[in-house]
Amino acid sequence: MEKELNNIYQILTNIGYSLKDYGKEYRAKPIYRESDNDTVLRIYKDTGFWVDFKENISGNFPSLIRKSLNLTSEEEAKTWLKDKNYDYSIEQIEKKPAIKNTKIFDKSLLAKLNKNNEYWIDRGISQETLSAFQGGVAEAGKMKNRYVFPIFDLKSEIVGFSGRDITNKSKIKWKHIGEKSNWRYPLFINSDILEKEKEIFLIESIGDGLKLWDAGVKNFLITFGLEISITLLNYLLRMAPNKIYIAFNNDAEKNLAGNQAAVKAERKLLRYFDKQQIKIRLPNAKDFGEMSVQQIQNWITKC
Repeated sequence: MEKELNNIYQILTNIGYSLKDYGKEYRAKPIYRESDNDTVLRIYKDTGFWVDFKENISGNFPSLIRKSLNLTSEEEAKTWLKDKNYDYSIEQIEKKPAIKNTKIFDKSLLAKLNKNNEYWIDRGISQETLSAFQGGVAEAGKMKNRYVFPIFDLKSEIVGFSGRDITNKSKIKWKHIGEKSNWRYPLFINSDILEKEKEIFLIESIGDGLKLWDAGVKNFLITFGLEISITLLNYLLRMAPNKIYIAFNNDAEKNLAGNQAAVKAERKLLRYFDKQQIKIRLPNAKDFGEMSVQQIQNWITKC
């Protein structure tokens, strides 16, 4: 009698993986290294191509078997799979997600920003904090009459700009230039802090970030709106933080947009993280800009 062909699910569960079903992919804790994250390893159902978000490594299905069983080579893994009657009729194509090209802006543009920090200083932000974020007022162009922050990546390249209207005349409070979905901000100044703290606050805008920074709370990432991008999600998965606080604006007395978005963000994160890792922790005021340093420090002690 012909042996029944084994599939990816059967192979992985037989060698010790506990797989979670996420539609077109499985999520799992890697068995080839220490980990307490049950979703940090992605394995595509149709090809077996895998991604380890924490280690930032990936490969085809035989390479995962090689690592998982501590075999000497990929050829040995292929032989092992053949002995287990693995179905090789599925073409082993690497399914790497499409990555949009990120535009890099010339740093000479920074010289065109007027280092007039009056707008933020009037709102209680220190000169020291403003210097760290390297913003200034645009006096011409698409960002005219906005206080503009350059969006740096981890290589200190400028990948965009975020500008706050300082005239109170524009209906659009914040305007962005660049591929916002690719931003991981402000990792250029706090990546080491996040790695050390292992706790992250997700906040809506740079304005919130300035106030938190002044209050000594520097372990945050800015979502630039009410959605958690795939780029940020992948970073969180690689980092595997102990706690993620969703700290969007508190709109309880208005349209509830921030509150509802926080619940939506929580549901999204719970697909990838354990429940004890996620907590909604909205500011006590509408946003952090309306809170004093002392109020923020009192707020942080209750997180």
